[in-house]
Amino acid sequence: MTRPPHTPDSLADRWACSSETVRQLCRSGQLKHFRVGRMIRISAEAVDEFEARSAADADAHPEGRS
Repeated sequence: MTRPPHTPDSLADRWACSSETVRQLCRSGQLKHFRVGRMIRISAEAVDEFEARSAADADAHPEGRS
């Protein structure tokens, strides 16, 4: 079963950040996304990939954690 794509707003809620932060990640190429007209959508797989990459980066640089 395919999981539905996320919107910048739904990811912002999930990650406790602003939707503009999510849009900036998309614009910079750090977060894979696609467009439906003018709307940004992020696949569940792209979110999984980004979160795994972010977790690996945090593990590699633990000084950034509290």
